[in-house]
Amino acid sequence: MDTLQAAILLVKLNAFMKYELADVNNAAKMYTQKLNGIVSTPFIPEGYYSSYAQYTLILKSKEQRDGLQSYLNDNNIPSMVYYPKPMHKQQAFAELNYSDENFGVTNMLCDCVLSLPMHPYLTENDIDLVCNAIKEYLK
Repeated sequence: MDTLQAAILLVKLNAFMKYELADVNNAAKMYTQKLNGIVSTPFIPEGYYSSYAQYTLILKSKEQRDGLQSYLNDNNIPSMVYYPKPMHKQQAFAELNYSDENFGVTNMLCDCVLSLPMHPYLTENDIDLVCNAIKEYLK
């Protein structure tokens, strides 16, 4: 890292610690409250917080996840499947001959998770738009 990059990172780290960390946790709290009982949302134990690189839902099936992602896309709401292929199926681990039977939860999550927009500048209106689209699709 050169001096200029370090100077920029120092300012960014300061902003992250002063308000961005609190803001992503507030956004996550709003998502969780608005989606409670609709989909499975991230769980953070009381007294803890997250830096929330993603806010990831667990849907009931791959079909439901893919359908919701398509619906969100049709409504100009970005979403992402960050890990569609589990680690044990990655080329780097191929010679280990892992069996899918040993990774049931991993396989299910790779098929059923979907990440929503998450950054410190989300407004409550942004979150309402996303949550209302999810509720509309899942009704």
